[in-house]
Amino acid sequence: MASSFGPRPLFPTDSNAPAHALPTLSTVTILDGLLHCTSHMKQVCLECNVDYSTHNFLTRQLTANRGALPPPNPQLASAIQKLKTEGNDQFRAQCHFEAAQKYTEAINVAAQRPLWDSAQTSMEEMAVLMSNRAACLLELGHPSEAYWDTEVVTRLKRAWSKGHFRMGRALMGLGRCGQAANEFQIGSQLDPEAKEMKAAVENVQQLV
Repeated sequence: MASSFGPRPLFPTDSNAPAHALPTLSTVTILDGLLHCTSHMKQVCLECNVDYSTHNFLTRQLTANRGALPPPNPQLASAIQKLKTEGNDQFRAQCHFEAAQKYTEAINVAAQRPLWDSAQTSMEEMAVLMSNRAACLLELGHPSEAYWDTEVVTRLKRAWSKGHFRMGRALMGLGRCGQAANEFQIGSQLDPEAKEMKAAVENVQQLV
């Protein structure tokens, strides 16, 4: 169904255009080049639990732009940035639970970026948001949840020292000091000037 950010705009169709059924998918009908549910001929249908608005939006954009992809949605980017800023404010105020909630909301909105948006932008955005949420989870005493967030962060942004630093902190919280030392070493190599990374390397070496 439609995302929480809302469906894409619907498009009028030519009532005289022929409808084409898909042989391998009986629930979908193409009318005037756009997808509709077969039962009610709607682009977004609550009864059939389908939302073809994003696909149809891309179809119309490609047609209008002669094959060029549509630009990123500025409203989506603005919504993500607003939630991130609110999360940052809550974190600075040491309201870590509330900050984690804001970052989670931002992550949910960021996950709705369409496939044609820049992959690099999407990965950078998601990595920062999940790293920020991991920081909140660490402050709240939930190292296992923080670890899984940093696992995603380090996959999305491998050469980012902060991701490895927070993974190291999560591993420390789980009592896995040897693995934590490895993450701190990677982070230190990526950013040799980071003071907190140097301190983390020195501290964990005393425990390994």
